Amino acid sequence: MKIANELLILTKEHNVSLSLTNNCVNTAKSNNASNIKGLCLQISKTFKSTFAEHCETEELTIFIFLKHKSDSLLKLYNQLINEHQQLYQLAQYLPNHPEYLLTFGSLLKSHSRLEYRQLFTKIDLLSDGEKVAIIKSSAYHTPMLKI
Repeated sequence: MKIANELLILTKEHNVSLSLTNNCVNTAKSNNASNIKGLCLQISKTFKSTFAEHCETEELTIFIFLKHKSDSLLKLYNQLINEHQQLYQLAQYLPNHPEYLLTFGSLLKSHSRLEYRQLFTKIDLLSDGEKVAIIKSSAYHTPMLKI
């Protein structure tokens, strides 16, 4: 899929999230308790602050702009908002519940792919003003660092 200019920064950030998902899956499958605990602590401490700008941009621009375009996009909007909250909650649970690391990684992966494949493909439904708002909002992000 060709990436719309309005989504370049958000797409790059999705690549960071997909890298994290791979780290979660590989670490969980390693059964190395020390590595699992370390990654869980790191995610718990940094996930929300690292991903907050990204999620906020999506929620306040793309999600809001697209949710009224169709019933299926409204349903997708509700699902994605819910998943953002689930990810934040799971990140906070990880230090005391490392058994959720694989669940967290799997949800982050499916969530990122869903946005990319079903939400970002609808960018052409937006007005020029809405597209500019996405660019402005995402252009001021602090670059996401790998967790």
